[in-house]
Amino acid sequence: MPGALVAVWLALAGGVTAAWPRVATERARRGWILFLALVFALVLQLVVATVPDDAFVTFRYARNMAEGYGAVYTIGERTQGLPNFLWLVLVTLPRALFGADVVAGAVMLGIACALGCVVVAYLLAKRVTNNAGIVAALLTAGASLLAAHGLAGTETPLFVLLVLAGCLALVTGHPLVAGVLAALAVMTRSDGVVFALLGEVWLLTAAVRRRSSWWGPAGYLLGALVFLVPWWAWEATYYGHARSGWPASSHLPYGFLLCALAAVGAAVVCGRTSAHGGRPSPRPRRRLAERRVVAVVALVLCAVSVPAAFAAQHVVHVDRQRMAQTTEIGHWLRDRLPSGSNIDTFGNAALAYRAGPRMMITGVTGPAPEDEYAPVALFGLPVLAAPLAWYSPAQDCGIADKYAQRYEVATFQRTGLGWLTLYLRADSESRLLSQLAADQRLTYVPCP
Repeated sequence: MPGALVAVWLALAGGVTAAWPRVATERARRGWILFLALVFALVLQLVVATVPDDAFVTFRYARNMAEGYGAVYTIGERTQGLPNFLWLVLVTLPRALFGADVVAGAVMLGIACALGCVVVAYLLAKRVTNNAGIVAALLTAGASLLAAHGLAGTETPLFVLLVLAGCLALVTGHPLVAGVLAALAVMTRSDGVVFALLGEVWLLTAAVRRRSSWWGPAGYLLGALVFLVPWWAWEATYYGHARSGWPASSHLPYGFLLCALAAVGAAVVCGRTSAHGGRPSPRPRRRLAERRVVAVVALVLCAVSVPAAFAAQHVVHVDRQRMAQTTEIGHWLRDRLPSGSNIDTFGNAALAYRAGPRMMITGVTGPAPEDEYAPVALFGLPVLAAPLAWYSPAQDCGIADKYAQRYEVATFQRTGLGWLTLYLRADSESRLLSQLAADQRLTYVPCP
């Protein structure tokens, strides 16, 4: 796959270099270059895509929604732990309608949104010159690496796409559409309210300066509130309280967002910059964006993502390997423990997702005044805890202090992969061991 990335970039570089003198006038050439940029962005994301653990919080909510349990993390407990409502709805639909895998669907949807960012960046800059549009597309395609490595399956590319599309709606004179897109951005990430406010300020300023009518800010506000008010009302009634917390989540889309906006801004500046300064000349000079040197610089900046993708391969391999192990461990627990078992996953959202919706997922927060343990949910003390969600190279018989009084260490060996350590509740240890050891995938090995 990394070799394919190099091949696609070479094809892109060759196509841009050869076609650049006629890009401004021939639509077909621009179409082919945009297509190659999209292929490059697609291969780049496939090479580096890794799903972060906290994305599985959304996936667990999505699966519970698709299976009719509601927008909850643990069945029977309405906890508002979702900062990305719109993304949750979108990744739930394929599962609810077709029974598709939530994780695979989220990753594919994220890739599609990242490709959409390339197209919208092109359309934004194209309003200045056709060449500027191509420059913006090339730079955004290279920056799409920031939406895939450690962020695949998250709301990041959707948020960036909504911001770019909102900017396009504003500059093309569609305030109502821009307001709807701003509302969707807020529903994707609560810090999208910054973009929403900036859009309203921009339209108000234009109206005060009489560059546009007052319908602009009014229509923008109307388009936003039509979506935001029902959403806020639903959250307040469903969860029993209004949304709180800032920022929206630990995912940081700002790298990809800032790079995409910078790509569009740089392309626009190049498109508006004249090389002659307005003096008459017997030979008209081309704008900066029409010069081949701009294409070369854009290709070089786009190519920076290629060595970055190669450098990330070791981390990508480790992350994907650990995720495969987490999947196996989660399925093992799902198959061996009875429905309704309470598991403390130590903050491992991927393990909680793979263990299935019928497992009660809680957390142990440490000493409390009344009791040494304080489960997050009201389902009692967890029957077991998993300090790691993947296999370790050596047997580990240690136990964290907050578990030492009520739990016993149990180690299991997975042939060829390593060791798994679990903390089993002392009053249920023999029963749990008999259930877990009955599966041949992992072998129980007592601590010496």
